[in-house]
Amino acid sequence: MLSAKRPVLETLNSRLVPELFDIEKLGDGQPIRVLDLGPANSHTFRYLSQFNCRLQVIDIQQKLVKLNDLKRADPEMSATEVIALLEDAFAFDGDEIFDVCLIWDFLNYLDISILPLFSKVLLPHLAHNGKLYGFAVLNKTTPLTQQNYGITDTELLSVTDQNNLELPYRHSQSAVSDAMTGTTVKQSVLRADGRLEIILIRP
Repeated sequence: MLSAKRPVLETLNSRLVPELFDIEKLGDGQPIRVLDLGPANSHTFRYLSQFNCRLQVIDIQQKLVKLNDLKRADPEMSATEVIALLEDAFAFDGDEIFDVCLIWDFLNYLDISILPLFSKVLLPHLAHNGKLYGFAVLNKTTPLTQQNYGITDTELLSVTDQNNLELPYRHSQSAVSDAMTGTTVKQSVLRADGRLEIILIRP
């Protein structure tokens, strides 16, 4: 009897995770509000539980895949329709505000034309000087596959490959910066595999 291949858990050193959190202030008990757009991850939960952190997880992966499929099937889909689908994906409860949003690879799930609308739905829930953390690419030929991420410690991510499925898009830093209206790139680091680890900030 054949069994499904188990996802392989790896680790990834990060130079930007320390930029997301002021560890000294968090160690003194300053509260922080974090939104994680990936599936619930035990590593992230354990890491953030040592601080005065309110962590909210909204697993939007499948809804973004569905939205992208709908947009591809109907290129004339209106902005109003796309925004309604994004609002359903986020399902925010009222006027929630977050200091940090972990967007991981999810911008690369969406056509570039959707990113300004993604930003329009998300940014009202991000504090001023709030940060978005995720990945772009330096070169569009860089392969990207679906992966689940977690924060293991201040300089280490956990990475689980999802059956080597390629992401539909590979957005460059400049494309992300232009499309994610209302944000600017605060910092980026080129990784050995061609991915760009980036922090966007809402001024």
